[in-house]
Amino acid sequence: MNHDVVVDRPAAQGPTQVSADNVFDTADSDGDGSLLPLDVERLGLGGDWHTLDANGNGVISRQEFRDQFASPLVQATLRLPGDAERMQPLVSSDFLLPPEPPAQRYVPAPIETAPPASMTMPTDAPLVIPVLIDDQEAAAIDHAASEATTSDSDDAAVPVN
Repeated sequence: MNHDVVVDRPAAQGPTQVSADNVFDTADSDGDGSLLPLDVERLGLGGDWHTLDANGNGVISRQEFRDQFASPLVQATLRLPGDAERMQPLVSSDFLLPPEPPAQRYVPAPIETAPPASMTMPTDAPLVIPVLIDDQEAAAIDHAASEATTSDSDDAAVPVN
């Protein structure tokens, strides 16, 4: 069970044998005898993390890597430095749509009239100018308005002979 696993992989010059231990040693960036997520990602096996990390401790030991190395899942996604022709893009382009033909491209309508050079106000428009007043003036205006209202109602209540 502690033996290296060797698999045949297709290559441009014909099938080559690849050793699990050699791949493991190359991927182990810090040389501590285990693979971290970044090491596994560089091999293209990031999506296979839960398969490789059998005991779930967050690192992949040499034996865990050996146990899964020959599996079709790992071999289908494993990227080695010499696998340039087999490399798949990191992001699929399946979502891209074919380009639109020129007849379907958006073209804004031409502007046929010149924009106005300036804005003018009609001469008959009412002109309202806000006036700032203090609280005493506002109270006096309110008082005068209420007196005018009450005097109007008093005049209506008095009968004319």
